[in-house]
Amino acid sequence: MLPLMKLPAMLSALRAQIKRQLLRRWCYDASVRFNPDGLEAGIRRDVEWIHVQPDVDLEVYWKILPIGKGAAISFYAFGFQILKFDCFGATDGHFHLFLGWPSPTSEDRIWLPEPNATAQVERAIFELRRNAPYYLQRHADERVRRLHLEPATWSTACTQAGDKMLHFLCSVPELADVK
Repeated sequence: MLPLMKLPAMLSALRAQIKRQLLRRWCYDASVRFNPDGLEAGIRRDVEWIHVQPDVDLEVYWKILPIGKGAAISFYAFGFQILKFDCFGATDGHFHLFLGWPSPTSEDRIWLPEPNATAQVERAIFELRRNAPYYLQRHADERVRRLHLEPATWSTACTQAGDKMLHFLCSVPELADVK
């Protein structure tokens, strides 16, 4: 049996560990939940929201960051950001996958092999149209895992989003060199 004097110290260490885990989880959840007031002002330009069905939205925009510039799209379900594609061209295009679980790695990008932003937009729309159910089924939130995307509506929304992204690449002068 443990001496009574060591028990409070052990409980204190356990309490601190639980607190760290809860804080990490709380911060992670907050980082991937949709918060319209928390959007970074001035980074996302010409934002267009496409409401797909209840609890499902696409956000299409363009942006310029130190790491790249181009058209982008975010996929939201039940307020969670599930996927974000940054079509920055050549070696900079990538996407982010948010599954609602803390990531065990520091790398948060999946790089796109397509040679330019136009091809990356086509890849992004392909991924959304064909593989969104796969990504949804791996999310931590049960509502997201059970979500059924209505095929015709989803396909139409993906087409609309792709057209808007291509429009940005062709009409925004700052993006002319990533097409």
